[in-house]
Amino acid sequence: MRHALELAKKGLGKTHPNPAVGCVILKDGKVVGEGYHPEAGKPHAEVYALRAAGQAAKGATAYVTLEPCNHYGRTPPCSRALVAAEVSRVVVGAGDPNPLVGGAGIQTLEQAGIEVEMIGGEEEQIAYDLNTEFMERMKAAVNKG
Repeated sequence: MRHALELAKKGLGKTHPNPAVGCVILKDGKVVGEGYHPEAGKPHAEVYALRAAGQAAKGATAYVTLEPCNHYGRTPPCSRALVAAEVSRVVVGAGDPNPLVGGAGIQTLEQAGIEVEMIGGEEEQIAYDLNTEFMERMKAAVNKG
């Protein structure tokens, strides 16, 4: 997760209105794919990591700094890309308070039989703090609705 958080930092200041997100895919203790969201309108971190991993993503664990999106915006949902790649486990840094996501990304993964774990602790706080502006803006949107 720490490596995914470092990758996410590469997108800071370039992804607005989206969050900065990093993703690392591990299989058999080795990094087989990694990526980050470079700017709004471009593919998300999970997509770059899955592309890099190719077939090695099947049965692997994905570490993602923010819950994978579950809706179609300028890009397709990352939750479904992870399902299609047949990863076996996803470790999430922080939940996404976006009203279009808000637990639905995790639900999509679990319904597909993928084990999902929230990282918790210090790493969860770092993942949240990385995107404080986004997180607070999304919470405000939820509270308005």
